[in-house]
Amino acid sequence: MNNNELKTIEDLIKKIVDNPNNSDNYLQLANIYLKEGNNDLAINVYESLLNFQPTNFLALTNLANIYYYKADYIKAINLYTRATGLELKNFSVYYNLGNAYAELGEFKQAMANYIKALNIDKNNYLVYSAIAMLYQDHKNYDEAIRYYEKALSLNSSLPENYTNLALVYMKKGVYNEASRLFQIASDMMPDNLKYILYCANAYSAANKYLESNALFEKLLKIDSTYYQAYICYGISLYEQSKIDMAIEIYEKAIQINPNLANAYILLGNIYSSIQKYDDAVNSYKKAIELKPADINAYILSGNAYVMLKDLRSAISYYKQAIDIEPDNDELKLIYLEIVQEFIMAREENQNAA
Repeated sequence: MNNNELKTIEDLIKKIVDNPNNSDNYLQLANIYLKEGNNDLAINVYESLLNFQPTNFLALTNLANIYYYKADYIKAINLYTRATGLELKNFSVYYNLGNAYAELGEFKQAMANYIKALNIDKNNYLVYSAIAMLYQDHKNYDEAIRYYEKALSLNSSLPENYTNLALVYMKKGVYNEASRLFQIASDMMPDNLKYILYCANAYSAANKYLESNALFEKLLKIDSTYYQAYICYGISLYEQSKIDMAIEIYEKAIQINPNLANAYILLGNIYSSIQKYDDAVNSYKKAIELKPADINAYILSGNAYVMLKDLRSAISYYKQAIDIEPDNDELKLIYLEIVQEFIMAREENQNAA
């Protein structure tokens, strides 16, 4: 904060002290704090203003916005709701109120406010996207597609409107349409690595491996440290039965970031699939070191030890997985089966002796 801004703040505070009923001074002061990223001071100013002017629309909505971005959705909802009683025709208030309810998973309340926003502005693509996302979160993909398509028809210049729709088609397994939409978004923003990755994954899912491999190679040529690209490329190569190439890709991913567990787990899965269980166990152990609370690595280790016929070690890893997720009945059943198998094998060995 420079000297001029400090002087402005001092002058505004003095004006507030001299004339505490002038709302403009509060709003100007809060706005400066917001620009500086000092939300807590802005909150104090807005709350001071609302103490004597509880119907100040700007104070209510700006304060609600702050609480929304602080993820305090209950306070945001209370403030937005107060604002709706002041300006019944304000699109942003109902749209933001819908967003706050959506964050809380309150489908009906979110939808009701989105509909009110639409009644004010039927051609705003943002609210159609928000409704689509609401349906997507509730796994109603057909309705999500319908609203995303409406948003796209209202604004076809935004790449994200294509990717939002494409991601739902991916959920439905309609990979050709997803890849088409991702390709449009990628063509619109050719330097956006995320869009290229989306497109590559969609082509791979559609079994269009020439296209997907070319895009994965393009990504790694642009950024040889793009960890997620290695992960996705490795998965695609494995699906193409290019085992050695997939292993090489995962090993490169580990070199780039040895502190992330994903590549170790996926590498372990490949080793398990080709019956190199000792190598698989070593990979899973490294993943456990990095993410000791990840239940999957313990289960996979247990599975590998079963294949190695080392039931004692398998039991140990399944037990550690149960300790992480004690309500997993399926895992408990596997554990009990392996324990029973271990006991029977030990008894057979004792009888044979």
